[in-house]
Amino acid sequence: MWLNYHHLQYFGAVVDEGGLAAAAKRLGVSHPTVSEQLRKLEEQLGLTLFERRGRRLVLTENGRMVYRYAEQIFGMGNALLEEVAGRREGRTVICRVGIDGMLPKLVVRRALSPMMDVLGEALRLRCVEDQHDALVTRLRARQLDLVLSDLPAHERGVHSHALGTSGLSVFATPTLAARHRREFPKRLDGAPFLLPMPSTRIRRELERFFGQHRLTPRVVAEVEDSGLLKAFGEDGRGLFAMPTVVEREVCAQYGVKVVGRIPEVEARLFALTENESHPAVRALLDATGG
Repeated sequence: MWLNYHHLQYFGAVVDEGGLAAAAKRLGVSHPTVSEQLRKLEEQLGLTLFERRGRRLVLTENGRMVYRYAEQIFGMGNALLEEVAGRREGRTVICRVGIDGMLPKLVVRRALSPMMDVLGEALRLRCVEDQHDALVTRLRARQLDLVLSDLPAHERGVHSHALGTSGLSVFATPTLAARHRREFPKRLDGAPFLLPMPSTRIRRELERFFGQHRLTPRVVAEVEDSGLLKAFGEDGRGLFAMPTVVEREVCAQYGVKVVGRIPEVEARLFALTENESHPAVRALLDATGG
């Protein structure tokens, strides 16, 4: 049985747009054309992909299964087109990197430096930010070549490579640092604190640390983006924690001081991959021993 890529494209458009008319408009074809392509796909697969609920088309269980595979096929097709475009422009390697939004950008920069150093001008990075689960889904759909996260992946076929760990340092503006630095961490009790979101591993680890030392910081803000968290810290809104490994860069870039260090709370970094033969991914893993 041969699979018609065009049939899948029509099918994917209907799913994405939520109906035949909207899909036809996006594709620039007639409504009957889309309907006919869907009928042919269902006949070819021997499965019913949609059921009608009022005016809406809803995926059946079989339809959801087919769509999962279609996303992977589209991802591979897009990767092929991007690679061809890159070669035409004289760039031989395109690497699509997904970055967990809570990772400090200074850590990300350090992590990606080896592949940039090895491949030089032959490399073009395409970086996107999202949450861990969404990035892993895109990796499995071949829409990404690499994901950087502070969590390993548990999905089948996704490999987790530990790139490094670091304790945490607590930072603040010079005025706040002078106020809370003495008798660290005791002075953190009641201190204004900027924290990552409750769903993150680092937040849970920090809360465990606070509990062990009977500390109750005053939470000023819960922030999903690490850049915004540091910006608030730079403005003196509160103390914040970042990996000790980038301590010098954080102080220089944001004009803050180290209040104290928490070596028992570890920031971790993982490279999540499916295709480890990708030259940029291979360069990163070889350089870091991942």
